[in-house]
Amino acid sequence: YMVLALWVGALLMTVAIRVDVKADVLPGRPDLTPAQQYLGRYGIFALVGLAQASLVTTGLILFVQIEARHPVLLILTGWIISIVFTLLIYTAVAAFSNAGKALAVLLLVVQISGSGGAYPLAVLPQWFRQISPFLPATHAIDAVRSAIAGVYGGDLWASLGLLCLFAFPALLIGLVLRRPLIQFKRGLTEALESTKLM
Repeated sequence: YMVLALWVGALLMTVAIRVDVKADVLPGRPDLTPAQQYLGRYGIFALVGLAQASLVTTGLILFVQIEARHPVLLILTGWIISIVFTLLIYTAVAAFSNAGKALAVLLLVVQISGSGGAYPLAVLPQWFRQISPFLPATHAIDAVRSAIAGVYGGDLWASLGLLCLFAFPALLIGLVLRRPLIQFKRGLTEALESTKLM
């Protein structure tokens, strides 16, 4: 449930904090590039995500009193999971606006069952087992299990490494592929706002 909480927390951040930077907010810095705006705004999401992860992991240790084999590694794991999750969701929303939020919710639903957190993968249908390695929560859950139950053969670091690989496509979308989508997204947002429904 820790992994689920960090994903939902990252998703709720995109509802509470704007992902775009308005020109009137930067009166002294209108020369910021889209990449600078993207990374600068993500810094806010990363800081809030780190605070959330710190609260969740220390709460598990101090209040729930789980007997983590490596409490410090559990906190570190929570931080890394939060950084990756906030980056994935922030990028999806920055690139695709409300459709990015819908994509994050869809991924949440698929990951609840397909990541091996709710049920062992061996008892799930074949297609869940096939998509499981491509879900970030799969590797996050494996890393949390290692931090709680004990590290064996570097499995914690392997899981965190595989989780961090999800950051590369997110950065590619956010820094390179998002630029052509900015005008499309602006038109889509204006069309949605004109309906007065969203």
